Amino acid sequence: MTNQIKRTWIIIGVLFSIAAIGSVSFLYAITHVIEPTITVKNTLSCCPDLITRCLIILAMIHSVLPWIGIAVLLIGLINAVSRLMLSINGSMKLSERLEWQKAGVRGYSKIKKLTPDKDIFKRIIIFEDNRLHNAFTVGFLQPKIYLSGTLCKRLKREELKAVILHESHHVRKYDPLRLLMVAFICDTFFFIPLSRFLKELFISSKEKAADDAAIAASRRPLELASAMMKLLKLKNDLILNPTAIWRADSQTERIHRLIDPMKDRPLGLPYLRAAVSLIVIVVLLGMLTLPSFAYKLPILGTLNCRSSHSLIVDK
Repeated sequence: MTNQIKRTWIIIGVLFSIAAIGSVSFLYAITHVIEPTITVKNTLSCCPDLITRCLIILAMIHSVLPWIGIAVLLIGLINAVSRLMLSINGSMKLSERLEWQKAGVRGYSKIKKLTPDKDIFKRIIIFEDNRLHNAFTVGFLQPKIYLSGTLCKRLKREELKAVILHESHHVRKYDPLRLLMVAFICDTFFFIPLSRFLKELFISSKEKAADDAAIAASRRPLELASAMMKLLKLKNDLILNPTAIWRADSQTERIHRLIDPMKDRPLGLPYLRAAVSLIVIVVLLGMLTLPSFAYKLPILGTLNCRSSHSLIVDK
């Protein structure tokens, strides 16, 4: 359990570090690129023919490249905001639809006996949907546990208790909100190949941490594994909202881990994607911080075209 928590915080730390560096570089570029851009524009309008012969293109690079970096970050930010709004809207619609399909009072009698925590019990919603037979947590500020009525009927008492304990961990840790924040950062830096891997690693770590919490409370890992095996056999035609803590492709791996903890294998770091990501980050930072070197070009330090020409030639 400790390893999963450490892994989660490392992922969050890496993502927020990237976000912080990107934000600072973005603000730096915005505040330092305007003056060189105006100077180059005025110089070009003064004597374009002379500028062409005097390699003013070097000065233009110092002004154009930062704007390209700013544009890339703005595109990423727009992409992240749009996906954020879609995720929030999708989460609200899913919650509202399942609330309408809420089961009767009888369906909660069994759940109440398995949930000693009254606060958690108030957050459990049992729904009846022929297309969705699952258990998941949805909601950001007030996360709730959604249990399929069909799933509740097919699971044994201890299996259902293990599932509730698993989802309770997601509720207490506000995992949907954390996933929303991680997804926002990854979507902002979508051009970094490693961002998608970090998001998948975060979800995997949170799922395993919830498994560990359920085992620590029940001391019965096989019941949780059995419940997951039954869940895999049930048909699910609906695709869950991206902020729902759920990964169908990790079920088999988690089952093996519950049966034999020695088989716990964290996702391996894709070294090629990591190397490419590092190159992308370095190039982007170089583009954004380029204005700090612009003053070294004489053409950006003078207003007279003829004097600038002589300065460059003398160099």
